[in-house]
Amino acid sequence: MKPYPELMDWDLMLETIQQVKDGTRVPCYLLGIGSDPKTVKGEKFGYLTGIQYLTPADGSGIANLCPFASAGCKAACLNTSGHGDPRMGNTVQLARLTRTAFWQFQRNEYWKLLIKEIDRLIRKAERKGAIPAVRPNGTSDAVWERTPVVIDGVTIAPNIMSLYPDIQFYDYTKWPYDKRDELPDNYHLTFSRSEDNHDEAMYNLKMGRNVTVVFSTKKNEALPESWNGYQVIDADLSDLRFRDDAPLIPGLRAKGYGKKDDSEFVVRV
Repeated sequence: MKPYPELMDWDLMLETIQQVKDGTRVPCYLLGIGSDPKTVKGEKFGYLTGIQYLTPADGSGIANLCPFASAGCKAACLNTSGHGDPRMGNTVQLARLTRTAFWQFQRNEYWKLLIKEIDRLIRKAERKGAIPAVRPNGTSDAVWERTPVVIDGVTIAPNIMSLYPDIQFYDYTKWPYDKRDELPDNYHLTFSRSEDNHDEAMYNLKMGRNVTVVFSTKKNEALPESWNGYQVIDADLSDLRFRDDAPLIPGLRAKGYGKKDDSEFVVRV
């Protein structure tokens, strides 16, 4: 496998980034609601999730949003599955790049739009009789608990979770347990195992944090019952990791480019 599949033409990427810097290009939206095949499964459990997809790792050329991503993780990333497959065109990847550049270069306007969209998510959930939830790192691994919300030069909250204390936020992460700040009560993290972080994965389990593992199990086949002595549950049934008991293994099936993984990122069963 290539260490990171090429997403789009480099000149098109540079043009897009410059337009965002100039303020002539803005994202159509930040949070996808009811359009993601994984998060939409949470609706049967009464949750309505808003998920944000940015350009992962160093794929944008302007920031590394996944500093602990391994080569196998980059190559197997869900960024290239489904509509994100670059072989299907640039539309999805261009939208993710636009959001990433907006986050990097138009932070003031980014916060305004994110707040507007979370408020909209809350209203939509109320109409549907659902519970709103937010996953800011759909394909990224930014440290949201230490990112203050600053609008027009005024810090209105130490992080976005503190601004919405009654809303459940959640993500997957490869950041080592000891490198994360104390999390807000409404922010849940599940550690993500890769081919080069076995010791950290086991440490996270020891500290009571669940660890997701990608298996070679095919669609409609049962995942293994356990991994390294810990129970495996089927995490493809929903994305609501904050509802899981701990410590255990939310198991996932390889998708997209991950089906061809040869780095040991995907655990063979």
